[in-house]
Amino acid sequence: MSNLREMDLSDSKVAEQQTSYQNDESSGENAEPAPPNTLLQCVLDNNQQHEKLTSRWVNFYMESPTAALLELMQFVVEASGSHYQIPKDSPMPFSYKDILMASTAKFQSVSMYYPLIMKKAKSFASNVIGFIEALLKALGATPSILDNMFLGEFTGFLIACSECTIRPFRHTGTMIGLKMMTILSDLNSVEGGSLGTLWMRMFNSLFLDRRQDVVNDIRLLCLHELGEWFSRYPNCHLHPHRLRFFFEALQDCSVEVKQCCLENILRLSLYEDLRPMCLELGGEFSEQLRTIAVDRENEMGVQSLRILTDCYGSSPEILNDTDFRMLEQLMLASNRGLAQAAAKLFIMRRMETEGDCFSRKIRPLLEFFVDESQHEHAAYLVDSLLEDCETVLNWEPMIEMLMQDQDPNLTEVESSALIEILSKGVKQAITGEIPPGRYTEDLKREPMPGAQEKATRLLAPVFHDLLDKYDKRSGDLENLLELPQHFSLEYYQQDDKLGELHKLMDQIETIIFVHIENRVLRTAAHTLEVLHEIPSTRAHIKQLLNNAVTNYRIALRSWQASYGMPNFSPSSTSSFASSSSKKSPQSRARRLLNTLRLVSALYGRFNLSVWKLTESVLSSLKRVIREQERPGKDALPTEAVGLYLEVAYFSLNWDLKSFRVEAADNQRMEETAASLKKHLEDFLFVTFEQVVSECNLPVAYNSFSFICDLFVLYGDQLRESTNFWVRSLMYQPSLNEIELLEMSVLRNILNCSPLEIMKENNFDQLQDMRRLVASYCKLVVFNVFPVMRASKVFQYYEKYNAPFGDIMRSSMELALNNNSVNFGMTVLHTCLLPYEKILKDNNGEVLRSFRSTEFSELISLAKRLAETFNSNLVENRHGVIALHTAGIMYVMESVHDEPTTDAPKNLLFLRVIQEFAPQVLAQDRVTLLQMLQPIEQPTLPSCRSEEWQPLEGYLSALNQSSKPTRRRDSSVLA
Repeated sequence: MSNLREMDLSDSKVAEQQTSYQNDESSGENAEPAPPNTLLQCVLDNNQQHEKLTSRWVNFYMESPTAALLELMQFVVEASGSHYQIPKDSPMPFSYKDILMASTAKFQSVSMYYPLIMKKAKSFASNVIGFIEALLKALGATPSILDNMFLGEFTGFLIACSECTIRPFRHTGTMIGLKMMTILSDLNSVEGGSLGTLWMRMFNSLFLDRRQDVVNDIRLLCLHELGEWFSRYPNCHLHPHRLRFFFEALQDCSVEVKQCCLENILRLSLYEDLRPMCLELGGEFSEQLRTIAVDRENEMGVQSLRILTDCYGSSPEILNDTDFRMLEQLMLASNRGLAQAAAKLFIMRRMETEGDCFSRKIRPLLEFFVDESQHEHAAYLVDSLLEDCETVLNWEPMIEMLMQDQDPNLTEVESSALIEILSKGVKQAITGEIPPGRYTEDLKREPMPGAQEKATRLLAPVFHDLLDKYDKRSGDLENLLELPQHFSLEYYQQDDKLGELHKLMDQIETIIFVHIENRVLRTAAHTLEVLHEIPSTRAHIKQLLNNAVTNYRIALRSWQASYGMPNFSPSSTSSFASSSSKKSPQSRARRLLNTLRLVSALYGRFNLSVWKLTESVLSSLKRVIREQERPGKDALPTEAVGLYLEVAYFSLNWDLKSFRVEAADNQRMEETAASLKKHLEDFLFVTFEQVVSECNLPVAYNSFSFICDLFVLYGDQLRESTNFWVRSLMYQPSLNEIELLEMSVLRNILNCSPLEIMKENNFDQLQDMRRLVASYCKLVVFNVFPVMRASKVFQYYEKYNAPFGDIMRSSMELALNNNSVNFGMTVLHTCLLPYEKILKDNNGEVLRSFRSTEFSELISLAKRLAETFNSNLVENRHGVIALHTAGIMYVMESVHDEPTTDAPKNLLFLRVIQEFAPQVLAQDRVTLLQMLQPIEQPTLPSCRSEEWQPLEGYLSALNQSSKPTRRRDSSVLA
């Protein structure tokens, strides 16, 4: 073997061997021979098989080990991104330091992008590691694996690369070295002796140093491979205490690193030999796990909770009462996975008591609900427990507890909590709906088999008794009244059940004419709508609706009488005047408000157009608003404005529906059409006043939503009608109206702190704001105004992604489907708005703008916007081309007419549209590159290369043919 150390091949022999890696190609006699492909180029060629390449390399090594090792070192240098060619006559022992120093000067650009941070990084790494794996397996089948020269020299070079201060070498060398260790452990040939010593040397030099590297990706590589080694336990050469590295890295600044650690801890804790150490370390690092759980509503929080739950089962002392209270609160988190993980811990600690009666099992849940939760979060709590806790689906004992005389140990508050848990459990089990605002990666909404039949069988026979027992408690009544909405209606259509149905209808009628709480009335109206599907209920419901409208009209006339209004005629209704005169103005106002609540609740579910309320309601709405401007002691409360707005809105909806039905058979609709158009204009006038004045934000928010809905309802869909009179109702909003809506969103929503909006105590406000944003986005989706105007709002997509990102993303995708070119231009302007503001704020100084925080945020916005095109790059092709073309033309406008070393003013914008380069199809890249030809960077020494960097980056991105995974930080020096 000593002779082999000194053997070398001549340059011609090496060239001949390297040329043999190329595919055989025929060429003409006079054609110049193509330069030989390097080993790396062959490895990256999908047409080349790694097994053939490794076989040739092994043969090369057997003939000339020095030359073969140089070629393998050249492979690493080239894989790092350097264009340096190691001299083929370099003698052994090799000077790794000199090779790396010389290689550093041969990077293609000053930014020193290298393959592992470029867009093809994933496939690049896969090919490189595939080749190394094939090579080691080939060597493992020969005595060469025992060749200390091969392992010693190659691993020595990799270690030198991993210790280099130049990031490309350090990153690439570490990756290959770590993967080589993993492959060697798989070959079962590193069991002891010199090879085992070599493996541990690589562990100490490669892993221990690089696991604390300043580069996130390098630390991630180390911990990922550590997991691979332990997955082969006990064949790997590591003691279980080395698992500590995963737990120590839970404090890492990189999300990806922490995610990797959590995944490995969960996976390795399933190994019988490693589980004791995982549990022991989990208890030691429980504080870090708790911090991750409560800090982030994402997959890391779920994983940390799973680890804590596992450790708690083994060592309950690791969590105290304070810890539990903090973690149990996560059952109310927006992230469904996190909430369910917290629920499992809650069940293990407080509900897993075998042999206990139901009342004892349910009590911890009732206590938590009463002490820690709010009624708005009841659906969240039930959803968290639904899949892992049979107690919340055990409805029969719940009903028994509620039907019995009050348990002396069950307070009124706890019984209300039990009703709510029952109601929400029934609803979710039957509908499969996940509560609004709770998000999950699993988009399936599956009802539980047999849930509807079970709920109907248990609840319907006793439902009237439950209503009788709890009808004095509005919160309980609201939850109970929702239950029949989920029953099987076939139950009530059986002959022997008609009596129960009639009794239920009578109970609901009594409730809606006695109770005045909005939530109770709206729930009752919804239930009536469901029961209306049963033919035998319709006459009863019609009479009920008539009574509600009549009561409202009587109350309205009574209230008008107190103001001496002209439309009140005491001579025609003397008996009414006599009775109403005995009532105080305050009682008249209260009565009007109560009847108005009921009419609003019913109008939202039933068409009351036959009673022709619209004109009267609009008149009353204007009067109530005027009374607010000059309030008197007998004026209606502010709530009346909101109710009249709702009733008027419902009227315009139902009136349009009735109009369309009548217009199908009646051509004499001129008067009716004019009346409906006048009603719409009157309503819009009033609602815009509320939006602009913002005297009452809830009323202003409702007005905003009503306006947007009516713009859609009376918009393009009417133009498509075949009926002239229906088309005549189409309303085209003015520019001023659109601007007022835009300003409302920008002022009231997108001027708030995203962190403040997302605070738990702002839940109700968040829902109101989300409704406002969704209403605005409807105007975009349904072409109420040109989609490009939405740029003013979409420019906040990144900043407000947490509270409103899902709404904006959904509307963008729909707008893209409507017209990809228009959407492409919209995205361009969405980026241009902040870009031009950044330049203005930095006095037009390009480099200062580039280094600003705002520009980094703009790049993040562009990245997120680019994702909207990924659903179908072929179908979205024209939108992407429009975006790039318009962006290049924008930059071209600032190109200097005369030669100069200064970069064009707006060249920096190329850095923004560079984020959309991965969405460009290969056949369109040439066209875009040709458009850029007039922009040419001078080669003069006075040219400031930093100013021209956006052009270089954009050109490089267009020249790539696949999606990027390059990190934002392209700096390579540690």
